[in-house]
Amino acid sequence: MDENAEHQSQSLPQEQPPEVQEAKKEKTGRTGVSKYVPAIVWLTTVFFVGMVIGNFLWLVTADVLAFGREDRAVEITIESTDTLKDISNKLAQEGLVSYPGLFRLFARVSGTAERFGPGTYQLNAKYDYPALAKVLAKRTVRTAAPLPHF
Repeated sequence: MDENAEHQSQSLPQEQPPEVQEAKKEKTGRTGVSKYVPAIVWLTTVFFVGMVIGNFLWLVTADVLAFGREDRAVEITIESTDTLKDISNKLAQEGLVSYPGLFRLFARVSGTAERFGPGTYQLNAKYDYPALAKVLAKRTVRTAAPLPHF
């Protein structure tokens, strides 16, 4: 009979003490999945979203501040009929800006867009957005002024 009882105890699952059962419940949630899985998924998602946003901000910053551009002279002609969109597209065609819409936004926010005037401008590919806007907004009228003699 001992053999029969021993055989039955081996085939039936062993009841575990309540402490072990509680420890298992603490490690898993209601669905039976480890309670750390949602946190890991959330952290991974936040990390990748942060990477995408960081990459976007780096690209925009590099364009606004002209990082990595070669030193070359560029001549741009602005007609009296050109709109801000036309001007920003000309700058993009010459490789001075990568995002014409961003340059338009910058020009409007900085208040230089209204001062862009017609003419031929000597620019450089190393100019950042503030430098481009400043040059395009500059309306210089050259007059001969007498120099003081000392």
